[in-house]
Amino acid sequence: MSNRKRGIYLAVIGLFALLTIAANGLGEWARVFAQKPKPARAKSNQAKSNQDRERLVKRPAPTGTLRQRLDKDDGYALVLFYSADIHGNLEVCGCPIHPLGGVARRMGYINAFRKRSPEAAIVMADVGRLFADERQEGSGELRPDARLMNDWIVRAHDLMNLEIVNLSYRDLPYAGGLLLPDAKLKPERSALISANVKVTDGTRENASPYVIKTVTGKRLPLPLRIAFIGLSDLPPDEFKGQVEASGFVINDPLVAAKTALAEVHDKADVTVIVGYLKRSTAMKLAQQNDDLDLIINSDGSGITLDPQEINNTLVVYAAKETKHLGELRFYADEEGVVERFTNRYVELDEIIPDDPQIAKLTKQARQEIGDLQTKMAEAEAEKVAAQIAKEGAPQSPYVTAETCGKCHAAEYKQWQGTRHAQAFAGLEKRQRPFDAACIGCHSVGYQQQGFINIKATPKFANVQCDSCHGPGAEHAAKPVKGKYQTPAAPASCIACHDRENSPDFVFAKYWPVVAHGNLKVAPLAQVNTKGRTKKK
Repeated sequence: MSNRKRGIYLAVIGLFALLTIAANGLGEWARVFAQKPKPARAKSNQAKSNQDRERLVKRPAPTGTLRQRLDKDDGYALVLFYSADIHGNLEVCGCPIHPLGGVARRMGYINAFRKRSPEAAIVMADVGRLFADERQEGSGELRPDARLMNDWIVRAHDLMNLEIVNLSYRDLPYAGGLLLPDAKLKPERSALISANVKVTDGTRENASPYVIKTVTGKRLPLPLRIAFIGLSDLPPDEFKGQVEASGFVINDPLVAAKTALAEVHDKADVTVIVGYLKRSTAMKLAQQNDDLDLIINSDGSGITLDPQEINNTLVVYAAKETKHLGELRFYADEEGVVERFTNRYVELDEIIPDDPQIAKLTKQARQEIGDLQTKMAEAEAEKVAAQIAKEGAPQSPYVTAETCGKCHAAEYKQWQGTRHAQAFAGLEKRQRPFDAACIGCHSVGYQQQGFINIKATPKFANVQCDSCHGPGAEHAAKPVKGKYQTPAAPASCIACHDRENSPDFVFAKYWPVVAHGNLKVAPLAQVNTKGRTKKK
């Protein structure tokens, strides 16, 4: 691609970013369509009621049409849709008031896009952490329900025709099984790729370091050859054992990239790295490789940076959990040479219709996963009951809200009227009562000598006093005033009401709903992004 052409698409990218910022403001996710805002709601005397969660949101329910989401067809020849950090989840997260994401909704948008622009070619890729990696305590093996979730992910993405899957260090506990010669389930349409993740024994084959897709379409005068190279960063210390136990080693991604780029140099018209990489690694890749056109990256942080032009490379970042679908448009000249790109993020909200076939598969998967998780919970409950019968009930640092209510009657009564007191019912309503990714914020002391599962330890379900105030057993045994230090809000709130799972959370609006007793409120400026108060 010539420097002149690169300058053209960089200008387009920059203009798009400036318009997005101007229209939506810094620090906020931009919808990719123009919409008329809803009129502001009048203030209500029912602010303390949890009956209407809509009153607490930062912005109202989405409006507009699917046609507006699609934006105009401006002559693109090819569109590359990209995703990341699905971690085995087919469905949207049910925590936000207006949930985003889900594979059925993603496919619904792509179907509409294909119908609107039938002459444009479409490719789909995942840049990493497609599979769940939750492990069993003790053995360290992949949990049976995580394995089943991943099986359904493979089926769903084969049905969607997800063509490229980059293996990250988080994918290996499950993906290793897909590389076995006699694997019962293998992706048929998805190519598993990695240039620097290698097996350490002879029982499996390595994933391909890259795949070259020859793309055709009515808007492409000639077939376009795109080389996709997969890369994973070196694992953090807490994942090194998991990678080794899975039978893999991860080599230097910078070295592997140079080797792969040299191999595809004369075989491809466009070179793309799909990577699960630290930002610093992505920048080095762009700086060190003049013949690299694109990097599509995720660093797992949940922060999606604006597109960047580094050296000759355009770097874009996939949104976490694909709540916003990456849409990278390729534009070709009369000779079929790609001359520029533009990048968009499509907010996958309820305006986007579900694909019926994927929605049916998702429903079937949820039922099967739920049945397995129920059996696992029952077996664990029996084990706990047997242990109690033999050794007595184990000591827990947590107590129940009922215990606290014996002394703090007014606070207990106020708590009973909040959604915190019914938090676990929300998981049951959405058929997620055993989902490890959800339970921690809907129970007391999960995996910390408190909640185990709803069948084994129902007394620790819901968001109770200990959830916000900390373990209360010592205080309950010797209730001396001043000895039990209450964590300050909002630090204790945003541990669960974070940007990903509770994007509408505004402390000043939510606090009146649950305010009680002598809970301290720290100035917002003292709270960092991890939900802990800064040390003085």
